[in-house]
Amino acid sequence: MSAGLSGEELLAWNDATFVRWMELVKRHPEILRLPCDVYGVADINGLLHHIVAAELRYAQRLCGEAETAYEDIPADVAGMEAAHVGMLKRVRELLADDTFDWELSISFQTRSMGSLRASRRTVLNHTLLHGIRHYAQMVMLVRQAGIAPGWPMDYLFMGVTGRE
Repeated sequence: MSAGLSGEELLAWNDATFVRWMELVKRHPEILRLPCDVYGVADINGLLHHIVAAELRYAQRLCGEAETAYEDIPADVAGMEAAHVGMLKRVRELLADDTFDWELSISFQTRSMGSLRASRRTVLNHTLLHGIRHYAQMVMLVRQAGIAPGWPMDYLFMGVTGRE
């Protein structure tokens, strides 16, 4: 047994976190306009768009598909949800394929770091953990604006079965 997180477990955490953020945004749409300077965006909407665009584009890279142009991914809630679902579908299919070679290196072009090469495993882990880091940055801004997200965001809470 491996003590590390599986791709399926990381995907579940990624998805649960995204779903909670979308629920919060739907209850408090003003969150989208909160100023944010992470990754050079102007507001939280821009950072959410960056998260889902990166997820979708990395999933497409893993599948050997042409990447959707960043600017062609809608930056509204429905568009961001569609991009996230597109990532989920692709990654679930890859994780279910026992013949998929996760150690194979692939080359890809990034928006900020140029051309890179990494194993598919590294790309998968980046795809699933990249947003988690940005959600942690966003929660500070949301709390400073007086909005409490209302759920624990640590991975621990994916596996808590009760309190004693």
